[in-house]
Amino acid sequence: MKRFFVVSFLFLLLLAACAKKDAVKLSDSIQIVSLTASLNPVKAWDTTVITVVATGDSLQYGWKANHGNFTGGGKQIRYAAGECCVGLNTITCRVFNNTGEVSDTVMIRVTSYIHPKKK
Repeated sequence: MKRFFVVSFLFLLLLAACAKKDAVKLSDSIQIVSLTASLNPVKAWDTTVITVVATGDSLQYGWKANHGNFTGGGKQIRYAAGECCVGLNTITCRVFNNTGEVSDTVMIRVTSYIHPKKK
């Protein structure tokens, strides 16, 4: 009889050890929902506010611009570019935590502030 209980216990222990682990919860993953600019296009020397909306736990944010400058951080920055940056500029937002990272870009068209004189 004692042997039956030992075998039954070992069988149940083996079943528990082989049980499937729960899948990673959706809330543990990172997702960028939107990345938007308040003004696009923007004239040289003017500013636009760029905002990221992301889901995930303990998120951190990193920003990069191929031309122009930005101030701020976190979920929102203020972007500006001078006459030297007229054209289509790329701003990249990287969202990360200890489980991974994702990034997205927004293209900002910077137009000349200087108007050509009419002849």
